[in-house]
Amino acid sequence: MNRAETDRAAAARASGDTTRRRALLAGAVAGLAGAATVAATGPATAATTATTGAAPDWFDVKAHGAVGDGVANDTAAVQGAINAAAAAGGGTVYFPVGAYLVVPAAGAPALTVSGNGIRLVGASSKASTLVKGGDGILLRVSGDRADPSGATHRRYCSVEDLGFNGNRRTGLVLELYYNDNTYVRDVYISSNNDLCIDAVEFWDSRFYNLVVESSTGPAGSTTQPNVWLRNSSATTGWGYSGDNVNQIHFTGCRFEAFGTGALWITQGAAASNNPNGIYLTDCKFETSQMQGGPHLKVDASCKHVYARNIYAYAGNFAAGWSTPQNIIAWAGTASALENVLIANGPVATVNSGVDLYSGPGAVAVLRDVVGLYGTRPTGHHVYYESSSTGDFRVENSYGNTGSQAGGTLPTRHAPNAPLRLVAGPVSDASFPRPPADGTLAVDTADRRLYVRVNGAWLWSALNS
Repeated sequence: MNRAETDRAAAARASGDTTRRRALLAGAVAGLAGAATVAATGPATAATTATTGAAPDWFDVKAHGAVGDGVANDTAAVQGAINAAAAAGGGTVYFPVGAYLVVPAAGAPALTVSGNGIRLVGASSKASTLVKGGDGILLRVSGDRADPSGATHRRYCSVEDLGFNGNRRTGLVLELYYNDNTYVRDVYISSNNDLCIDAVEFWDSRFYNLVVESSTGPAGSTTQPNVWLRNSSATTGWGYSGDNVNQIHFTGCRFEAFGTGALWITQGAAASNNPNGIYLTDCKFETSQMQGGPHLKVDASCKHVYARNIYAYAGNFAAGWSTPQNIIAWAGTASALENVLIANGPVATVNSGVDLYSGPGAVAVLRDVVGLYGTRPTGHHVYYESSSTGDFRVENSYGNTGSQAGGTLPTRHAPNAPLRLVAGPVSDASFPRPPADGTLAVDTADRRLYVRVNGAWLWSALNS
């Protein structure tokens, strides 16, 4: 081993791994190797120049005067490092191990990313933490205004290997308005008494291994989920948009100990346009501090929302709360909810596992949505909304106890898969391999419906 290799090995041992995450589902990180903007093998390091020893695109917040002891006000120093990166046309703002106290002031965010191509990177999500020192927004990564062309958006920024402590304050942790191509990886958010991430007119972005814990709206609130993707947060002014949220991916994310929901995807305050192209894979929603609102909400304005490999647990209520809730509200068009486990324990926390709506011309799709209820729902495993006008496709979706279905049970269903058509008598030879008993097929020549029973094909004539 040469000197450089020895130094790198020593640094790796010294830095250690300060956090151990429980695996949610195997394979949650597959397929993302090309998406990361820093190597996943260790904390970020600066590439130095041969002449000066300094990295021209590396802005260490401590070099700009930050202390990182959780006591000194580091707002100006951290903002100075961000401004320097913006002035350079982009770069990495690096947070060495430490706790950096930043304070929102007079309605303004504590920190603002005012340029494109800026990465905020820490030593790890538990080793480098931004601490909110007052009520208000901690970090704004937003463009100047709504812009359907995207020209004034904040673009190509990322937050990586960094922690955020809301310090039991109100206000957002991360504002993503008028933004596209943002990447959030290995980020840990905790203890924020409000909505944590709010995204408006937000496009083409990724969340990987985002963890939000112990964050919820203030007492009495039911409308501060951990993350809210919405077309518009206001009817006019800042936060308004006539455009939408689209092409957003969540992979291997975890939301725990929330009161007012984990992830909501909705049209928002302005009644126009549609959130679309939202993908959730291998995510966990677990809480025993419920106040109100579903864990996962997808409203009827949404299109092309696909959620699979989801775990949703409703363990108990926050103090003073006792009303069972619908755990998933699912109403998107051309969308699908698949491979989901909804569970609770000895407390009656669940009204219905899924509140299901199908809109005009739509097919509401549930596949393998299973309820493992320690206490039966006070409502139903699946509740069908009476206002539904579309079709349904519900497959292998059931609860282990309690009512399986309620509301207005559907009379409209998506077409079944077509049966095999055979021009003549049906036999095992009509198939590439012997089919199972119960298989159906149609003899088109003699107009007969065949079914395989105990290895033999029985038939009944069809009306001519």
